[in-house]
Amino acid sequence: MFKGHYDEWRESRMNGIKKYMPSNYFISKKILEVGCGYADIGNEFYKLGGVVSSSDARQEHIDIVKDRYPHINALIIDGDKDTISEHYDIIVHWGLLYHLNEIDKHLENISRNCDVLLLETEVADSDDPTFYIKTNELGMDQAFNFVGIRPSPTYIEKILHKNGFQYKLIDDSILNSDYHTYDWKITNTNTWRNGLRQFWICWKNVDSPFKYT
Repeated sequence: MFKGHYDEWRESRMNGIKKYMPSNYFISKKILEVGCGYADIGNEFYKLGGVVSSSDARQEHIDIVKDRYPHINALIIDGDKDTISEHYDIIVHWGLLYHLNEIDKHLENISRNCDVLLLETEVADSDDPTFYIKTNELGMDQAFNFVGIRPSPTYIEKILHKNGFQYKLIDDSILNSDYHTYDWKITNTNTWRNGLRQFWICWKNVDSPFKYT
């Protein structure tokens, strides 16, 4: 399922991480990947030296993770209904947020349980911090509970700020892949399209994780 354009897209996002964060940053870090699918991204952070757990709401995905990557701790977590109680140095949160319904509550829980959050999601074209679009979703790589959300970037940043994060938006073309774009500018059409995305590196209670400050 997570082949084809996923391969190039995974590589582009990892290239962004390697551009902005030190190559040795992940060594021995306790990392949780949420909404992992088959945990191919989690495995990339394992290659960088992380101690990785990967989670998904779908048991069939987790079964594949256990078979394919036995060195990764595979967990069942439904981002809409379950909470995370264990603390992680880093949470990798790519491609999940817009497949959830209660993102305020979810991000509050995430914020309590990590020092660094690598957050990537599809968004709406708006700079209104109250704006979002609800969506109905169906598919094995879509919302587990069938309802998603496309929030404005400022909606997300409002939640990050409320929960104590410093953050930097990475709107660099290095992240772009196929129809997934990150270096676009807000024009306030109050719409969304597949592939309209944003990427943040966020941190709290620790020094900046960037190569250069």
